[in-house]
Amino acid sequence: MASTIKPSTSFLSNDGETSNHHSANGASSIGAISNGQLSNGSKSSEVTATCKKCTNGNKVTVNFPDGTFIFHSQWLHDARCDEGAARNASTALCQQPAVTVRVKSVEMSGKGSNTTVNVTWNDEVSSKFPLPWLRVMAPLVAAKAESGQSAIKHAENKGWTVGSLEIPKVSYKELFRDDISQDELDVTIFSTIDKILSPSFPGIIKIVDLPEANLEDERNHINNLNTIVLKRLFGSVFVHPIRGADQTFNVSSHNHDSTRKIGLPNYDTTQILLPHTDHAFYDNPIQVQGFYGLEGTSLNTWTSPLAALEILKQEFPESYKQLCTTPMAVGRLSRFYGGPLYQATVDTPVTMQPGTDQFKRIRWHPNLTGSLLAPYDSYKEARLAHQRFQEILRRDTQQLKMQLNPGDLYIWDNFRLLHGREKVMDTPRTGVGQTVPEHVVHDRYRALSAARLKTYLDGEWLVHMPMPQLREMVHIYEDGYFWVDG
Repeated sequence: MASTIKPSTSFLSNDGETSNHHSANGASSIGAISNGQLSNGSKSSEVTATCKKCTNGNKVTVNFPDGTFIFHSQWLHDARCDEGAARNASTALCQQPAVTVRVKSVEMSGKGSNTTVNVTWNDEVSSKFPLPWLRVMAPLVAAKAESGQSAIKHAENKGWTVGSLEIPKVSYKELFRDDISQDELDVTIFSTIDKILSPSFPGIIKIVDLPEANLEDERNHINNLNTIVLKRLFGSVFVHPIRGADQTFNVSSHNHDSTRKIGLPNYDTTQILLPHTDHAFYDNPIQVQGFYGLEGTSLNTWTSPLAALEILKQEFPESYKQLCTTPMAVGRLSRFYGGPLYQATVDTPVTMQPGTDQFKRIRWHPNLTGSLLAPYDSYKEARLAHQRFQEILRRDTQQLKMQLNPGDLYIWDNFRLLHGREKVMDTPRTGVGQTVPEHVVHDRYRALSAARLKTYLDGEWLVHMPMPQLREMVHIYEDGYFWVDG
């Protein structure tokens, strides 16, 4: 497993008194001492963070120790959260005049992690922007004023191969300790969720030290360990439109669950189940999944589509583009809930973070994919892209094959891991599945993040922050990436 990735240098820290002053060019600067050297080789004691407005007041330049970014003065005006993140009829962005505001003055104050960029506009509105907040948001909304290597080292997630993988273990006993305080529990839960979601981890964990399962309860979809653990971590689980709340799906070789195999390869334990994401036929697929081995054994697979996509980029760049742009139809017909249940959606296999080229999610289910909805002229190339990607996924270097034994519970990120089943080795065999929707995962993570950051900044500044940047904010403050207050 790759260890947590940290930047090679700290961003900004204070060691003693720091004073504000105005430089000759009208910029406001604040002395800063970093915890090492910047990527350009300058000594930490030489570093200063500065800010200035342009002559017309329509831009603000912030010179961070690791790079300079230029912000629209109007964006800063729109993004301010001093008086709360919510907008009313007069402050809503879409209700503002077409004429943009201009900055009257800008200066920096405070020290260390409490450094702020203080902006006043020509409409007499003022705001104090936390400097680390601006630095995290800068790559999304600001222009980089100069080239050079950033001191912030992002954990670029390129997935894993079998030889590099080590699955983190999390103790059930630690999650359910009788004497654990709420603060300790929150720390444990946050750490566990981070191991599932963070790019620095492989996206899969194993829950160990589990109590003995009640066989009949698990078979009957009640009081099951999978649901208990996932609800401990995220607060709630997926609510099926027919099964209802807290109900698991059981993949079984016997009893009433085995009837689900009719027309659904997922549930047919006699055949290979190709690597896939679960709930691929929903418009909004679930993000986190747990699977518990109740009885029997099977040879299961987990695959990193990110690693496979990296190979596809190198070997067939055009095929990678097809997976990002060509939609497919994914669906299934379920006959075991009474009347037939038709479930289907249309999407591309690869989804990016909105407005970026950064990977967000894979949607892949060969057993449930029907046709590719490609234009006539590009159909052959789109079809070939699916075949090439599948061939890479099935390489021995890409597939982690593990025997799922009774008592094994794995939890993984369904957005960046595929799972499958090669064969059932011992019957009767029952696997118990449970899932957590994306919005539940994010709501839980946001609540935990806000709680951890409350001693550093007002939570209103976190409301509109995208998830990757929110995760980065937590590590900035807690892992000493930037500021170390003296």
